[in-house]
Amino acid sequence: GQWVGMGETLYDSEPVVRAVLNHCDAVVRAERGASLLDVMFGRAETTSDLNDAVWAQPALYALGCALTALWASVGIRPNVALGHGT
Repeated sequence: GQWVGMGETLYDSEPVVRAVLNHCDAVVRAERGASLLDVMFGRAETTSDLNDAVWAQPALYALGCALTALWASVGIRPNVALGHGT
């Protein structure tokens, strides 16, 4: 599942996570004209809902990418990564 604020502490404290999420945010902004990070972190300027699959799926994917990059930065390289969803 997803919740408003997920990943925000890591975003604030981990440069690797911040870089990946900023990249994902830039891609989403270019396609949709709105910030994925604003939706993920519940920033007041957004009216979008993280419970809407249109936002939830990219948010979960972006956070997964950021976590994978964080793990890689400390030498953890999984052989397989799995996810779920529609």
